[in-house]
Amino acid sequence: MQPLNTYSMLSLLTIIFLTFATEASRLQPATGPDTDTNTTYTDFIKASCQTTKYAELCFKTLSPYAEAIQINPMELANAAISVSLKSAKSTSKVVRELSKGRDVSMRDGQAVADCLENMSDSVDEMKKSMVEMKRLDGPEFNEKMGNVKTWVSAALTDEDTCMDGFEENDGKMKETIRGFIVNVGELTSNALALITNIS
Repeated sequence: MQPLNTYSMLSLLTIIFLTFATEASRLQPATGPDTDTNTTYTDFIKASCQTTKYAELCFKTLSPYAEAIQINPMELANAAISVSLKSAKSTSKVVRELSKGRDVSMRDGQAVADCLENMSDSVDEMKKSMVEMKRLDGPEFNEKMGNVKTWVSAALTDEDTCMDGFEENDGKMKETIRGFIVNVGELTSNALALITNIS
């Protein structure tokens, strides 16, 4: 094998350098237009959230979906419903676990049972809303949007009703459940506001 002459060595080093430079450029954080685009998306979400009752919570929970939402009000509403649905499901799970405690009083037990039923209804209504949001195209747009608003409103009512059973109760369980219910209620309220903005 012939040893490489100076010219060949320089050529080889140049190729290696260019290869590494190209790979390094791919690993650089996004700048320029991509960063500007992401800023536009988050600005859209922030502005839209100002129309909701809980604007800070709205932006905090929906900004992670900025790339999927972009500047599309429909996708924003879809994301809001999805976030609310996830919260309603996790809240139902927490309430169910609390109901299994050994020190649950009879009064708390009944309130928890009623709350679970309400939260189950809320989850079902949010699910129906998500399905309807995916089939809004066509001449029945207003009717379908009306269905979505009705179901999300009903979900919000169910979440409020969950706490009614604890009205005369005191103690840790009431306060624990209230914390979760308040959060899911605020998320559902935000979703309803963003849906109303579309219609």
